[in-house]
Amino acid sequence: MIIENIETEKGNILIDKLKREGWKLKSQYSPFAFDKGIDYDCYELVLGNKTIVLEWDNWFEWSLTGSEDILCDFKTRFFL
Repeated sequence: MIIENIETEKGNILIDKLKREGWKLKSQYSPFAFDKGIDYDCYELVLGNKTIVLEWDNWFEWSLTGSEDILCDFKTRFFL
């Protein structure tokens, strides 16, 4: 399942909240990439056996990919 067109600031806040809740960074778009945060960005976060991917670009802003149960929970909790 995917949630698209999440405003940049909302997505940034979501990442910070998830990290505070114990989600760990599994991978990310290289911090050394010249366009990181300018044209594109991507994070894969894990919590136990749950995985989500957040991708950002300067056209469509954040998208969030994960299982239906996780994303439904996020929609309720974070008003996405």
